[in-house]
Amino acid sequence: MDSGNVSAIISAVAGISGVLLGNLFVLVKEWWVKRGTVGQNTTYLGIIVVSHLDRFTTQCFEVCIDDGTYRGQPAGQDGQYETTTVAPVFNPLELDVDWKLLPKELMYSILRIPDKQDQLHGKLRGIQEFNYDPPDHPDFFWTRQRGYAVLGLQASELIKKLRMHAGLPIDVPLPGEWNRDQNLKDVIANLDRLERESLSRSATVHQL
Repeated sequence: MDSGNVSAIISAVAGISGVLLGNLFVLVKEWWVKRGTVGQNTTYLGIIVVSHLDRFTTQCFEVCIDDGTYRGQPAGQDGQYETTTVAPVFNPLELDVDWKLLPKELMYSILRIPDKQDQLHGKLRGIQEFNYDPPDHPDFFWTRQRGYAVLGLQASELIKKLRMHAGLPIDVPLPGEWNRDQNLKDVIANLDRLERESLSRSATVHQL
């Protein structure tokens, strides 16, 4: 092979290599820019959704301590126990964020919260219709309080997972500070204890 052909081959290879390297550089640059944009959008999503979930969880706690009384007296008229709190609202699909940035399991769990709340409200409607039981409506309030305590804990767990995924700091209550999650757990434990005691009294009455 003469020197002219060799020079031509070298020039062609150099040209092709230059084009490939140029294209590779463009691809790497686009990937880097896209990666930064995705990271920023994920952080934005995390901040927005965590804020709404946090408010929802706090409102769940307020509902779960609503036993139908006000200052120790029945909240309704004529000695009727009546709710003093309204149900919290969380509408994730109304938030202006890109949900596809989240892992499937995390996205599914967050978007399912309104469905779980609807299921709880369905139970409550059934109790009101078929087990009214005035004036204190024990089954209704037990179901409502416990249901919202459980829902609040589930939302709180999603907050932690979302914070980790979005690179946001995790809130950890200091010793002696009010701990919302622990209070939600205490509500559940207390309600379950009261339920066991009620069932035990009923069983004793039936045996007499």
